[in-house]
Amino acid sequence: MTQTGGDGESDGSAPRHVDFLLVGGGLASAVAAQTLRAEGATGSILILSAEDVPPYHHPPLSKHLLTGTEGEERIFVHPEPFYAEHGIELGLSERVVGVDTVRQHVSTARGKTFGYGQLLVATGATPKPLDIPGAALPGVFSLRRKADADAIRAAVAEAKTAVVLGGSFLGMEIAMSLLDAGLKVTVIEQGPVLLRHLEAPALSRYFERHAEARGASVILNDSAAALHGRERVEAVETAGGRSVPANLVVVSIGVAPATDFLAGSGIAIEDGYVVVDALLRTSAPNVFAAGDVTTFYDPVFARRRHIEHWDNAVKQGRLAARNMLGRRLRYDEVSYFFCEVGDIGFNVLGATEETDAWIARGKLDEGSFALFYLKGDVPRALFSVGRPPDETRVAEGLIRYRVGLGEMRERLNEETFVLDYIPTQTALILQGGGALGAFECGVVKALEEEGIFPDIVAGISIGALNGAVIAGNPRHATAALEAFWADLAVATPQLPSDDLRRATATARILALGVPNFFTPRWMAPPLRPQDWLTNWTSFYDTAPMKALLAKYVDFASLKDSPVRLLVSAVDVTTATLEVFDSYVDDLTPDHILASGSLPPGFPWTTVGGKAYWDGGIISNSPLDLVIDRCGPDGKRVFIVDLFSGRRDLPTNMMEVLARRDEIVYAERVRSDLHHQATVETYRRLIAHILAQIEPAQSARIKRLPAYIQLMGDAATTTITRLVRSGEVGEHSSRDYDFSDVAIRANQAEGYKVAKTALGKA
Repeated sequence: MTQTGGDGESDGSAPRHVDFLLVGGGLASAVAAQTLRAEGATGSILILSAEDVPPYHHPPLSKHLLTGTEGEERIFVHPEPFYAEHGIELGLSERVVGVDTVRQHVSTARGKTFGYGQLLVATGATPKPLDIPGAALPGVFSLRRKADADAIRAAVAEAKTAVVLGGSFLGMEIAMSLLDAGLKVTVIEQGPVLLRHLEAPALSRYFERHAEARGASVILNDSAAALHGRERVEAVETAGGRSVPANLVVVSIGVAPATDFLAGSGIAIEDGYVVVDALLRTSAPNVFAAGDVTTFYDPVFARRRHIEHWDNAVKQGRLAARNMLGRRLRYDEVSYFFCEVGDIGFNVLGATEETDAWIARGKLDEGSFALFYLKGDVPRALFSVGRPPDETRVAEGLIRYRVGLGEMRERLNEETFVLDYIPTQTALILQGGGALGAFECGVVKALEEEGIFPDIVAGISIGALNGAVIAGNPRHATAALEAFWADLAVATPQLPSDDLRRATATARILALGVPNFFTPRWMAPPLRPQDWLTNWTSFYDTAPMKALLAKYVDFASLKDSPVRLLVSAVDVTTATLEVFDSYVDDLTPDHILASGSLPPGFPWTTVGGKAYWDGGIISNSPLDLVIDRCGPDGKRVFIVDLFSGRRDLPTNMMEVLARRDEIVYAERVRSDLHHQATVETYRRLIAHILAQIEPAQSARIKRLPAYIQLMGDAATTTITRLVRSGEVGEHSSRDYDFSDVAIRANQAEGYKVAKTALGKA
């Protein structure tokens, strides 16, 4: 394959600028480049790789590529034409030796220099060296690159005996492949068990017996002390005094992150790994990192981790690309790890360490088995062989959202117990609607009385304000919301009729505002040019709301709240919808107010130097925020709909305008019927194809993480709509009637509607 791109400056002139420079020729970079183009990136993209071949998948190296049972063309992430077709340049055989994060330059071993706009570090890891006598003898290999697999495959033809040093996942895959190639194989593991990362001694013993049944010899609690041979390796001497014959030795004792080139760059490193935040940003501006090279804070397990898995490289490469484009998405995925020890292929989800209980389902000897790892009654990990994809997908959600199983914990061992019976998260969707937001206050009161507390609150406009109070007062939001709305209420004059009362109250609000929410600009003296009428960009000033929000919400604690808050606002200059996420952003009253800055009544709110208007202008459907940020599966969703979908025809111009807004801002639950039909068509096609191939190969495909994630249905999501109907002949001023009478009426209706929906009226 020929190298494309990669031309930098090496003669002292200005370096070539690359908009998106991806360092590392592995899976994370290939996925990141693909995602950048798919997400609309128009700038230049260049992948710099120390290898002389395009990005490829590493798992096949220890399997069919090692044995030569399948052609090498299948290991490549993309076919060769893909890169040129998508405007992605490959700089092959370009080993990066330095990064200057001040000038935003990258230098290579061949003397080239590249400037970058955004940089991704995805250089992966390198095998730990074997530091014993004889380690440099011919016939001693490690396996990390395609070239390593090619060299081992060539050596297998001349060998009869092999030793694999290390009984890890990779070591066991290598050992099984060497057995398949006809060699006599010994596995030497310095620990007491094989596959120690399974953290399940019974599973380790099972795989030890399986390896021995396949013909392997297993030596535990021992390690290599020296390698012996004249012209090439002939034997392994162990620390325990054994001498094991070996024409071939493969060292699989771990890896170290490839970060030496970052010395002096200013990028924070911890134990050799690149330190990234939840958005995969490094300590240097415009520099991201993904894959094996990172140590990142994992919110699923509430600690810093590094993961050396294929699935993690894919997910982090994709997320890093999106965040390089300004999406600000956090990494909160559950990692999958797939391994094949002989003819047993298994998946491991989550973190197997720090568990205190194990519950098994099915029988490993029968090829259908799951082991749930728990801490208390919360699933932390899953080991799975031959189980239905739906079950694995549901378990993923239970792990991701730390679902306490309670009394259902012991039913995990029942194969007929359907896991999606357990809801993983409760989400509350709050629409915008001005004064009608008091209805949401009543809904929350009813929910809390029934012991229903949200894990996620997504709000737009007034729903964002209510949502901030809920997230700031988890599990006891009712009192705070009622006090918040009491502070907003405008006293209603005592007048003989409701119509006269409403007209007087709303006229007063239009003229004088709501003291704790907004005040009219015409009441302030025009001391500055922006205060002059000709320079107005809004009719009211919303500064009072900032103080009111700060009264009820401790914004510094929102990142630690058990309630995740999602709000959105529209960038005035770019017309794009931006999401503010309490688990990602350091939210302030300005973020919340931005979501409710509806023009021309209210001014835009500036956050981070950008001007924002009300998110409802683009979408008053915050359910979309939950789906995009938290996934569509396994949720119990309560949608508060402030605008009725059905009304009589308007009878005057005011009613026409009110009905127009009602239609524009009405909640729209995204219809996925066509999408689901397409998915089911593809699933049937895949099932038909698998039915036509050899059963063992079909079973192997069904164990792959990609098959599970594409073919498995996660837990179902239930949606309960809580619709505000309002009174017959409702006045068009309803959304700005902040009178105490209107607020109490809306609260009462919200409470009643929610109680009815919950069957508790």
